[in-house]
Amino acid sequence: MTNEVLFIFFRDITIVLATFMLVRYFVFLVLAALFSITQPLRRLLVLRREIKSYGHIRRYLPRVTVIIPARDEEVGIIRTLRSILANKYANLEVVVVNDGSTDSSRQLVNDFIAAIRRRGELREVHQIYVKNGGGKGRALNIGISRRSGEIIFTIDADSAIAPDAIANLVEHFRDPRISAAVGQVRIGNVRGRLIGRMQQLEYLFGFYFKRAHCVLGAEYIYGGACAAFRRSATFDFFGVFDESNKTEDIEMSMRTKYYGMRSVYAENVICYTEGAANYMGLIQQRLRWKKGRFDAFIRYRRMFFSLDRSHNKPLGWFILPYALFSEIQLFLEPIGATFLIVYSVLSGEYTSLALSMMFIGISYFVVAIFGERLTLRERLGLVILWPLTWPLFYILTWIEFLALIRGWHMVLRGDSLHWQHWRREGIDR
Repeated sequence: MTNEVLFIFFRDITIVLATFMLVRYFVFLVLAALFSITQPLRRLLVLRREIKSYGHIRRYLPRVTVIIPARDEEVGIIRTLRSILANKYANLEVVVVNDGSTDSSRQLVNDFIAAIRRRGELREVHQIYVKNGGGKGRALNIGISRRSGEIIFTIDADSAIAPDAIANLVEHFRDPRISAAVGQVRIGNVRGRLIGRMQQLEYLFGFYFKRAHCVLGAEYIYGGACAAFRRSATFDFFGVFDESNKTEDIEMSMRTKYYGMRSVYAENVICYTEGAANYMGLIQQRLRWKKGRFDAFIRYRRMFFSLDRSHNKPLGWFILPYALFSEIQLFLEPIGATFLIVYSVLSGEYTSLALSMMFIGISYFVVAIFGERLTLRERLGLVILWPLTWPLFYILTWIEFLALIRGWHMVLRGDSLHWQHWRREGIDR
């Protein structure tokens, strides 16, 4: 094979892969636009059923248990607690499950609880200290077993929620068909850094595309930073978190879909979380996600192209296969993107590159217009700065590539993960 033929071959492969990616995101953009119609319509139908059944819209205040699994989280745990208690939802209890922390987080939480009681505040906040830490899954299960809430809301100890988050979350569960919900997570520690901005954009776009999954009834990943479950429909039905799985949130997400549970993307439940502060931490985070997704795909492989009536068809026949294809595509994407840039420069043919940039620009514009609770400054920033910020996704692609390689290596060797930990800085929200 001559160099010219080889060059044309790689060019064509790159164009084909890029086309698959653009088609996927185009479909997601179209479906995401329907989210603004389907979700208000779903809520309207729920309210109409209540009026028909009760003659009025009933007062809906289910018991909500917020579980915060924590291990050495002295930097952010108090901010997390304050953000939760800033929510005025009445029927609420909060439990910190301290998984064998060796820092000052245990004392900080105890002091915080004592201060609440001295002020006479009628808010239920508890701390359970696990002397011999057993991991995040076990910490969550201890919280579930010892508290009484019908809605179990899990949040990481490096996160903070908006003042109306819990009230908004509860309204999604007014629909008795909903068994799980995932909120909108944003990066809260950008601080003007490149790595912070990169994660901020990624989360903003990634969660916007959850709209498409929700429209199809195919939302299948509820990250531990901001997720909620109806106890009677999930934990009481098929069990609690898998304590042997270090990506317990991904496994639980896939389990709910395997059993035919309905989930929803609760876009108006805003949660700010701490992103990785350095590139090694980011790679480790993505390694955890990749490994967890591979393990979940293998465990629930029957969902792929499933004819089972309980399995969501858009999920099994479109979302999951495309997700797996995207992981396979990622093996070639960084090299292909580099090849496309080099080819455009050497040949002077910028059509393919221009089309890619134009599509990314359209995505920026759509998110800027329809994104939930963005300030005017943030919306204008997306539209104006996209020519300067879109190359950040190229850097992120290489990070995802490195995590993918390590993830597959761990799967083949049968290696397991440990509870992720990095140097905490806290969020600035």
